[in-house]
Amino acid sequence: MSFNTLCDFCTKDQYDSFEQRREYIKEIISNDLPDLISLQEVRTGSQVEYLFKKLNQYQLLYKDSFFISYADAALAINKNTFKVIDSGFKWLGPNNGSFSFGWKLALPRILVWTKLKHKLSKKEFLFIGSHFDNRVENMIGSANLVNSLIDTKNLPVIFAADTNANIDFRGYKKLVSNKLLNSFNIDPNKRVIASNDPKDLCYLRKGDEFPECRVDHILYSKDSIFEPIHWKIITNRFGPKNNFPSDHRPIIARFILND
Repeated sequence: MSFNTLCDFCTKDQYDSFEQRREYIKEIISNDLPDLISLQEVRTGSQVEYLFKKLNQYQLLYKDSFFISYADAALAINKNTFKVIDSGFKWLGPNNGSFSFGWKLALPRILVWTKLKHKLSKKEFLFIGSHFDNRVENMIGSANLVNSLIDTKNLPVIFAADTNANIDFRGYKKLVSNKLLNSFNIDPNKRVIASNDPKDLCYLRKGDEFPECRVDHILYSKDSIFEPIHWKIITNRFGPKNNFPSDHRPIIARFILND
């Protein structure tokens, strides 16, 4: 799953308070219980911990230290299915992963990665999550940093993120130029899209035509162990006002592992 949950201080008329929305977010996660979850805009570690308070099967990975708790982005790993072998963080900017405000001045952005072993098959791969800035220079720099990390680790990859880049953006094209494929691009009969209304499906600041408006992507290494067999977008509404829990829709891809 990849899900930008809309930050707690991003109050808008068409959305409920964060105290209400966090309950909806918990319900969405609990309905599907994905093995691998990449979250964006969950601002602090305490907010991540709250979402998974009763879901003890998950190991949570986010930037947390004495000086800073910064959970945009964060990962949740089903430890019954996978063993976390290694993990780390890289700030998205020109400082080789150290703290940065980007290639062009913006809010600090982070990449979270973990090396996992599938307990049943013993196969190893990287799971990467992030939330790219929306400035073009930062999207391109972030895509290049992801590609560099993939080269360095030399493992199959699943990358799940809010990239702020739809499929026409240069930042997105750099990601899928020669390393990664999009799990959306499978047989349409294997996709679950529960609405025909673009307002239910699109991140409207990036377009009003689905699927061209997508900026949330689950990508995977081509010619690797991964075979996507299912993709869906979740359009559940909640509460007395029948609101979405976020301005983004969560997406889920299902994979099988091949030899």
